Amino acid sequence: MAAVKDNDLQRLATLWGGQRGPASAWMKPEELTQRVTVFQIYLNHVGYRVVDGPTTVPGEGTRVRFNVEIQRANGCSVAFPIELGRARSGAWLVWSFDLANLGNPAQACRPTGTGTRP
Repeated sequence: MAAVKDNDLQRLATLWGGQRGPASAWMKPEELTQRVTVFQIYLNHVGYRVVDGPTTVPGEGTRVRFNVEIQRANGCSVAFPIELGRARSGAWLVWSFDLANLGNPAQACRPTGTGTRP
């Protein structure tokens, strides 16, 4: 999360990946830059907290999930799951998170709660 806050795209590229290791080691540079730029935009925050975790991802002995909440500059708070996994090298990398859970960072906060208005 520090790399996101610092807008350090090179660091993000070394922290995100999969079994093959960090994406910076195997992904085409143009595609990698595009992806980590999107990650930085969606994950940008003024603060964050780990809500819970780590919990083991069912059926995946080398992956764990955390629920994280970020606080955005516009006053919105967004919670989302993020999965970390161990690469063959043994390093822990950000394996996945769902951009859809983060909402559009350029829009106003999503309404909270459910139900109908009186």
